[in-house]
Amino acid sequence: MSSHKYNEDYFENGVAKGLSGYQNFTWMPTRSISEAVAICNKIEFQEAIDYGCAKGFLVKALRLLGKSVIGLDVSKYAVGNALPEVKKHVFHIASHKDILKYKTELLLGKDVLEHVEEAVVPELLDIFSKMCTKAFFVIPLGDNDRFRIREYEIDHTHVTRKDEEWWINQFLRAGFKLEKFDYSFGYLKEKWTKNDNRFGNGFFYLTKKTRRKARP
Repeated sequence: MSSHKYNEDYFENGVAKGLSGYQNFTWMPTRSISEAVAICNKIEFQEAIDYGCAKGFLVKALRLLGKSVIGLDVSKYAVGNALPEVKKHVFHIASHKDILKYKTELLLGKDVLEHVEEAVVPELLDIFSKMCTKAFFVIPLGDNDRFRIREYEIDHTHVTRKDEEWWINQFLRAGFKLEKFDYSFGYLKEKWTKNDNRFGNGFFYLTKKTRRKARP
């Protein structure tokens, strides 16, 4: 993921300039808190890292619910314009390799892995497996290198368009265990989990595989 792509125009004028699905990217408390509640209701955790946190909306919502959460993002613009309440809890990273110094219970990645080049996905997941015991990813799904939801094609930084089976195999290879997969997850992406779009997103809840102790 090249950080220079995620500049002011990407977040504030993305729709107008054909760069992304974002326009005047701002805090919407009802939406963010509802998403945070959905996560807390279905996953037990106390601390988390939001990888791809942008301006820290989910970080703020989860912290309001009493969770210890920080955010990481490659966008200098987004981190520099984070919500005042979470500025000290969100951090810029130059590349995914920078996250190796962080450890957490739960790693969150909402609408972020589709931005990662296919060839880099295995390396990134290997890093994730070293820094968390649980993970939750929300990923737009694709077939034959096309997203099932056509609107996701607008964002030119969406570069990996794979189906649920491909992603599950990637997670298993990296040492995760699939606890739950679904095409909806409470309030998250509710707009895109109905009718013709109901199979367009994958919600993956994972835990680290426990290694069996060798018998004496």
